[in-house]
Amino acid sequence: MLFITEHQIQTDKLIALRSYLIMIALAVVAFILLQVFDLNESLFFAINEASKALISDAVAAHLTELGNGSIVGVLALGLTLRYPAIAKRFLLITLMAGILIAGFKQFFSDPRPAGVLALSDFHIIGDVLKRYSFPSGHTTTAFAMAGFIILTFSSLSLRLSVLMLAVLAGISRISVGAHWPEDILAGAALGLLIAYVGCLLSVKPFTMKGNYLAAAFLALAALIGSLTAPADFPEIPSIAWVRLLCAGLAVAILVYYLAALYRLRAEQKIA
Repeated sequence: MLFITEHQIQTDKLIALRSYLIMIALAVVAFILLQVFDLNESLFFAINEASKALISDAVAAHLTELGNGSIVGVLALGLTLRYPAIAKRFLLITLMAGILIAGFKQFFSDPRPAGVLALSDFHIIGDVLKRYSFPSGHTTTAFAMAGFIILTFSSLSLRLSVLMLAVLAGISRISVGAHWPEDILAGAALGLLIAYVGCLLSVKPFTMKGNYLAAAFLALAALIGSLTAPADFPEIPSIAWVRLLCAGLAVAILVYYLAALYRLRAEQKIA
């Protein structure tokens, strides 16, 4: 069962007002406890070391790509093909996430683990990043997309699946040595909050033309992002192949919506 129709989107109030807000509160409380007990660095080392022993570098890199806006954007765009009414919600969440992530990173300009620790002290995968740690952009994106799904679709299995993927994406940012635990918790809370606000602002969807335009814009953004984003993990070829696949899907979705706009315009002329 879905909480959407072609003409109206309605947030699941039980999730929005209870369970959903509890998730945000848990992330905030965990962040506060991390600061109170000064566990940020010790937890980073524990998770980073455990990940090194449990999963391969390639798996960690692919998990962290679940927070890549271009990749999750293409996946979410696939849903708009069947439910175009969600395009407004998706667009608002994407724009808010991009602006707030960039704004907070510039404002805090916190050093990443590689900016304060010796590279020999922890396991690092991919490019060595030293600045703009807080909050984790990948984690914010992953949880914003998870929140988007949770607040739009009523399937419990789907909700749990996307939430688990967001958690894995967040943890993987520590696995690859790119972020502190505090960055992950802040990103999770921020992403969920962005999704909630985006849903509240999009209860009334665009017109069908607006839906198609929004989806086409998002497909173009995903295409550009897939082709221009830094390599991040040049030593893992499969990452580049996944990004290339997402670029191809973005092109296909863009063509689909441009054709849909053309058909809609032709129908309106006839009418």
